[in-house]
Amino acid sequence: MNQYTIPFEKAGLYGKMFLDYLSGKDQLKTLYKHTPSIDAFDQIIESRQSFPQYKRDLLVDVLSDQYRNIEDAPAAQILKLGDKNTYTIVTGHQLNIFTGPLFFIYKIAATVNLCRQLAQKYPDLHFVPVYWMATEDHDFEEIASFNLGDKKYTWEHPQIGGPVGRLSLEGMDQIIDRIKDMPEVFKEAYTNFGNLADATRYYVNSLFKEYGLISIDADDVRLKTEFKEIIQQEIFDQKAVVEVEKANQLIIDNGYKPQIHARDINLFYMEDTERLRLEKVGDEFRTVDADYKWSASEMQQLIDASPEKFSPNVVLRPVLQEVLLPNLAYLGGPAEVIYWLQLKGAFDTYNVDFPMVLPRGFCLVMDDCCTVKWQKTGWSLEDVLKNERAIEDKILEEHQEVDTDISDQLAQINSLYNDILKKGVEITPNLEKHIIAEQKRVLKRVQHTQDKLKKEGRRKLKDESDRILKVRSFILPNNAPQERVKNIMEFWSIHQEVIGDSVKCLNPLSFNLNVLCDEC
Repeated sequence: MNQYTIPFEKAGLYGKMFLDYLSGKDQLKTLYKHTPSIDAFDQIIESRQSFPQYKRDLLVDVLSDQYRNIEDAPAAQILKLGDKNTYTIVTGHQLNIFTGPLFFIYKIAATVNLCRQLAQKYPDLHFVPVYWMATEDHDFEEIASFNLGDKKYTWEHPQIGGPVGRLSLEGMDQIIDRIKDMPEVFKEAYTNFGNLADATRYYVNSLFKEYGLISIDADDVRLKTEFKEIIQQEIFDQKAVVEVEKANQLIIDNGYKPQIHARDINLFYMEDTERLRLEKVGDEFRTVDADYKWSASEMQQLIDASPEKFSPNVVLRPVLQEVLLPNLAYLGGPAEVIYWLQLKGAFDTYNVDFPMVLPRGFCLVMDDCCTVKWQKTGWSLEDVLKNERAIEDKILEEHQEVDTDISDQLAQINSLYNDILKKGVEITPNLEKHIIAEQKRVLKRVQHTQDKLKKEGRRKLKDESDRILKVRSFILPNNAPQERVKNIMEFWSIHQEVIGDSVKCLNPLSFNLNVLCDEC
C-alpha cells in the first residue's frame, strides 16, 4: 500500500493544546521534561540507566508467568528485559473485545516503529515495544462493544463489576456465533482462555508476534509491591492532587482545557468483582459507598499485606507504569497526550522519571473503490477532510457558472448608504442614527438573500458534492475518523498487510495523519 501524509495542523481533526505541544509552544514547556524528538533520547536513556537490576529480574519472572500458556510467547524479548541495555517504549489501552477500533492497532504499530528507529540510532542497545493492558479498568461498557460493517456487537456478560481483566469469558460465544468467517485467532482467544486479560494477551501476541511486542498486566501482587511506597504516600499525604491542579490552572490560564482532574486519593480498593474509589472521611478511610472502612493503622496494615488490592486511577496509572518499566516514551492519542502533560508534577513529587510523551499513530485506510472515487475528484485529501459546508462552498467556488457571490452588490449598497448618510448629516445630525439603522436592516436582508442563493447553488451542485462526501464518509464515517469506528476484521483479508504497512509508516515523531491506499 502507498502512503499519503497530511500534517496534523492541516487535517483539521486535532485540538489546539495537542498541536501547540507538538510545535513546542513556550507556555507548555513546564509540563514536560523531554522535547518530542529523536535527539532527546540521549538524555532519556542516560536518566534510565539507573533502573534497578532487581526490577528487571522481577519483570522477567512476572512476564514469563503471564505468557506461560502461550506457545509462541516472545520469550527472547522477555529475557532481554533483564539486560541493563534494554529499554521499553510503551502504549496502553483498554481491553476492548476483538481489538475494538482500528486505532488500537495503530497505537501498537507506531510503538514498534519507534523501537525500530531507536535500534538504528543506538545499535548497542535494545528496545522492546510494550502494550500496557488496562486490566484493572472497571468501565465494562467502554470495552464491551465494537462495530463491524454497519452492525454493532455487544458482549452481554452475566456478572459485570470489578477489574475487567479478571472477567470470565462467559457470553463471548454468542458474538462468535453471529459473525460469519470469524478469524480463528479470536475463536481461540475467547475459547481457550479463562479471563479477558489472558484472551487479550493471546490475540495481541498472535497479531504482533513478528514484531517482538510484549503485553504486560500490572494486576500482580509482585508488581504492586514495587508501588507500595507511593500507595502509602498517596493515601496518607495526598500529594498528587496538589500538583495536578497546579498544572490544570496553568492550562486554563493559557486558554486550554484540562482532560482530567485529580482526586484527594487517586486509588481504588479492588476485589475480583469490585473496584471502589477510596476517600478519607474524618480520621478513617472508606470506599465511596462506605461498605469498607479502615482506621489509619488498619489502612497501613492493608497496604503492607495486600498492595495488590490498590488500583491506581488515571492520575497514578502512568506513575505505576514508569515505576515498573525501564521506559523511555509513552505513545497516546490527543486526549492521552494532554492528560500526561497534566501529570509531570505528580511524577516529580513521587520522584519518578517522566518519559517522552508522543502521539500514537493516526491512519486512514482507503479501499480500491474509495481510492478511485477520490482520484476522480482531483481534490487533495486535506480538502476532502473538511466539514460538509466547507466542501459545498469550495464546489460553489469552482463552478463559476453557478454564481452566488453578491459581494460586489453588497459593496455598492454600502457605498450608496454612505452617500445617503453624508447627505443626511449635512441636513441634520439627527438623521445619522436612523440612516445607520436602515443600512444595517437592509444589509441583514441582503445577507439573508445571499444565504438563500448559496443554498440553491449547493442544491444545484448536489451531485458534485455527493461524490466528494461519499469519499469523506468512508474515511470519516458519521464525522468520526475511520480509525475510531472500524474494526480490523473489516480488513481481515489484508490484515497483515495493514499491520505491516502501519508499522512502516506510522512514525510517532513525524506528526502526520497517514492515509494508506493502493494508488495514493
